[in-house]
Amino acid sequence: MASSVQHMVNERQAQSFRWVLLGLVALTWITTFLVRLTWPPLIPVVVPILHMKMAQAGAYMSAFYLGYVITQIPSGILADRFGTRIIFTLSLIVGGVSTIAMGSIHSFGAGLVLRVICGLAFGVHYAAAARAIIEWFRPEERGRAFGVLYSAPMVGIVLSSLIVVPLNQAWGWRWAFRSTGIIALVIAIVIYNVLKISSAQSTERAPGMFAGFPIVFSNRNVLLPALAGFCTLWVQVGTSTWAFAHIKRLGFNSSTVATTVLIYGLGGVISPFISGWLSDKIGHRKAITILVYVLTIPATIIFGYQTTLVAMIVWGFIFGFISYGPSPHLTIFISEAVERKYVGLANGTGNLIYQIAPVTVPLVTGWALDVTGKFTSVWWILAAGPLVAIFLLLPVDTKRRLS
Repeated sequence: MASSVQHMVNERQAQSFRWVLLGLVALTWITTFLVRLTWPPLIPVVVPILHMKMAQAGAYMSAFYLGYVITQIPSGILADRFGTRIIFTLSLIVGGVSTIAMGSIHSFGAGLVLRVICGLAFGVHYAAAARAIIEWFRPEERGRAFGVLYSAPMVGIVLSSLIVVPLNQAWGWRWAFRSTGIIALVIAIVIYNVLKISSAQSTERAPGMFAGFPIVFSNRNVLLPALAGFCTLWVQVGTSTWAFAHIKRLGFNSSTVATTVLIYGLGGVISPFISGWLSDKIGHRKAITILVYVLTIPATIIFGYQTTLVAMIVWGFIFGFISYGPSPHLTIFISEAVERKYVGLANGTGNLIYQIAPVTVPLVTGWALDVTGKFTSVWWILAAGPLVAIFLLLPVDTKRRLS
């Protein structure tokens, strides 16, 4: 009888703690996006000061994602073997210190190295976050849980637009970098002291460091959604990289630019949760995801052709709302295509494929800008991503749930 009562108490604690856990995981991701996206609002300021080309400005984003990509599979293995608390804490410390150091650079090369280090640090987050949510949330709740998680990137984008521009105006671009790095260190302390892994968490672990490799790498229900994720980030990262510079070139001041990007970000904050909640309620995750991709294609191009403030704000919100809709579903597809003990590795592999887009899209679009001198070329290039994603998802079997 006593053991039954204790089990019920532990179960209630676990049910309550899962939402705390989700909030902490989302907080770490918000912080990583705030830090990584300190650079785009500063591009118009720093490029002339350091005598950089636009392709080099794009290379700073690519450098971050190069480091980010390298750690994806190792982070998945670590998440499957050891859990999340130490991973999150060390990630924020290293990323924060490297960003503080960005405030002292005087050359393109030094900044490039620091951006790679920051990417290496933040690359460990994704697989651990996915593993934690799969362990703590039931299948019928995962749309909402991953929806909350995927709202975090856009919260980071919104915060970067609210924080970085005023910091630059008040203290200069160097202290803008240093300030966001300090924020990461503060959050690291919070995570280390607050995040507790309950005994109710699943103890199902991978039997060996490399046992899941043949299972994950031969599974099309992992690989095809991962390639669709590449297409999703093609649009998202391309937009977050160039939106500030694009709107600035239209002649608007920094405050107006920040407002427009803020509205775009608000659409992206709301979208993943609504999309995830809807799929929890009515099912048909795959159909919902494909429909969102269909709508993203014209939304991308239409947004890129707006020249008035009102039109940019309206279409910015619509574009942000639509383009961030697929993200929670892709992670669910990947996570449920494997046994729970391989969820970290599957998502680390998936995110590795995702992040090929952020490594390449700033360079490709930066090159297009240098060649054409027109931002319209950027939006057409970005719109190709969701078109390809539609064809990638068609053969995916989302009914086969293993996790």
